[in-house]
Amino acid sequence: MLIVRPVRISDLPLIETMAVESGIGVTSLPNNREKLYEKIQTSLGAFEHEAIAGTGREYYMFVLEDEGRVIGTASISASAGFEEPFYSYRSETMVHASRALKVNNRIHVLTMCHDLTGMVQLCGFFCSPQYQLRAYELLSRARLLYMAAARERFGRRILVEMQGMLDENDQSPFWDAIGRRFFNMDFPQVEQAFAQRSKTFIAELMPTYPIYVPLLPDAAQNAIGQIHPDFERPFSILSREGFEADDYIDIFDGGAVLTAEVDQLFSLRQQGIYQVEVAPVLPAGAQEMLLSNHRSGQFAATQAHASLVDDVMFITQETARALSVSSGQRICTAPLLPEAGRAQA
Repeated sequence: MLIVRPVRISDLPLIETMAVESGIGVTSLPNNREKLYEKIQTSLGAFEHEAIAGTGREYYMFVLEDEGRVIGTASISASAGFEEPFYSYRSETMVHASRALKVNNRIHVLTMCHDLTGMVQLCGFFCSPQYQLRAYELLSRARLLYMAAARERFGRRILVEMQGMLDENDQSPFWDAIGRRFFNMDFPQVEQAFAQRSKTFIAELMPTYPIYVPLLPDAAQNAIGQIHPDFERPFSILSREGFEADDYIDIFDGGAVLTAEVDQLFSLRQQGIYQVEVAPVLPAGAQEMLLSNHRSGQFAATQAHASLVDDVMFITQETARALSVSSGQRICTAPLLPEAGRAQA
């Protein structure tokens, strides 16, 4: 049975393996044992935090288990850029006009900014590619059910960065056109530096003036706001949740940055809190759905069949064990995501 739970120290070896498998695309999952251990320790402290509201420093790391084996990981940063600004490019239009020449041109420009600093950030997502979309959906959405259980810890707006387009040599056309000219570093090198060191080097070396997009090579222009094929599954899940591409792109590879209002996401709008009843056989009308134990501490989530009868949610004994709940306690439920292209009620 697939289960999402908070990370443990004992998960470190498998998290290291996933950091290697994820390549350079997941900068919040660095291939560095000390950094990963530090993230796990930070996560343990966040889950143990008893305050009514979070400080913004919290980092929550989850893992996906299949019969006790860790096969994926995903995280939440309560406040993007809490200690340092969260940099991105804002995509906007600049007007160049001359009344004398009767010329009025609207030019696409990119301006470095930290407008998104302080927003909740979904990050560190990786799931073994051999698993079906069901596992991806559970891992991605379980984080949102945790946010529903500890809503006071998180802000109003949320973002997630998508990896941009790379060529066959894992180089970024967008980076080659802009960043390389100021860093003199390959894209994999700067991604590694971004994952393991202070982000202040961005402000120190990147151009602060607007970048005129028409002056960039065609390959760089075509990469703006695009998503790497390896991220199509996570993107599909997030877009059906209600995330949309905003006027911001990643400062390194030009990949899309998705944003949303937390309380308008599908999982939070459609969630229900019910008293649970553990039954050997489910009543008629059971449906597959996302289920969590609705706890901020000792959190657990899974995807299973359950039946709602007179405001009581009936679950199987296997599901109860997965969620560590018993009859009379409460659980949180959310329906499966609508199929791609279907309207979200």
